[in-house]
Amino acid sequence: MEKQNFYDLNFDQLKNFLTNKVEVDSSKAKMRAQQMFNAVYKKNIKNFDGLTTFSLELREKIKKLISLEKPKIVDVQKSKDGTIKFLLELKDKRNVETVLIPDKSQSRYTICLSVSVGCYLSCEFCATAQISKNLVRNLTPGEIICQIILSKNYIDDWSTQKKITNQVLMGEGSPFLNLDNVKVAIDNSKNKDGLEYGRTRITVSTVGVGIKKNDKDAIEWAAKELDVYLAWSLHSSIPKHRSEIMPINDKYSIDSLIPQLKKYYDQTKLPIFIEWICLEENMTDKHAKELVKIMKKVPSKLNLIEFNPLANKDFKPASQENIDKFSKTIQDNGFLSLFRRSRGRDINASCGSLANKKAIRNG
Repeated sequence: MEKQNFYDLNFDQLKNFLTNKVEVDSSKAKMRAQQMFNAVYKKNIKNFDGLTTFSLELREKIKKLISLEKPKIVDVQKSKDGTIKFLLELKDKRNVETVLIPDKSQSRYTICLSVSVGCYLSCEFCATAQISKNLVRNLTPGEIICQIILSKNYIDDWSTQKKITNQVLMGEGSPFLNLDNVKVAIDNSKNKDGLEYGRTRITVSTVGVGIKKNDKDAIEWAAKELDVYLAWSLHSSIPKHRSEIMPINDKYSIDSLIPQLKKYYDQTKLPIFIEWICLEENMTDKHAKELVKIMKKVPSKLNLIEFNPLANKDFKPASQENIDKFSKTIQDNGFLSLFRRSRGRDINASCGSLANKKAIRNG
């Protein structure tokens, strides 16, 4: 019988597993689950022999039923700017990438997490979308949360003062297409006996894809069950153009998404981050004016993202002059607009560049 992976369970699921499979007395299951969470997510035990508060008999039983198996780091690349990119090998030999982005002090990091191998969507400006669809699959909760564990191990981030201070689920894949697994990973990130991240330290991205059983209950569910910052990958405020660069717009239009995003804000009181890749073609006055109309309807902040050219695509990055002009229009209308320089460009770790390729090394 295949063992249950510990990292695939949130706290309640672990508690139930201990009761139903390990046969821990129900009155003690919560305490045991807390001890296991604390040992794994706080003390970073490598095997269950480290559960010294458990009897030897109970430890042996847990070892037979539960695994602490993690993906393997098969390649590490370091950028000139301090960005670190990991190539991970999963159990089925597929690969996925994770990125650590340092702050100016090089002492604190934001981790960019992937939620699938490649991506089911086909955004024209993204290298991840070009990974063969035959390889694409959703990651398990454990494969998501273990990206944090492995990164923490690499930079020795196990003190009470976190080095990895923020999480953004903006790597490979669309979180809203893998939401049940994303929820478990976020549960464990936020749990006080788990990794203990606050709700404002986690951001989940979406292009606007509907989730759960139907679109009607999607945002209510996400607002309640995730309760973290939401980033909307908009990238164009003109529907026809957005459909050209993001085919998903044909199914989930801008107009249909605006009330859903407003509802998310109403329930969480967290402003929506609008993500906007800076292309030559979408940094026009018309795009800026249409974007202002959208931002007046949805409490939001704008993140302008430097474009990283793709070898087989004709997109051109916007000039700094046009970026500044576009940003000024947004700011003049009373909204926050921030331009984010690419990090890790020399190792293909920047936004839209993840393609699961090993480094080419000389010698």
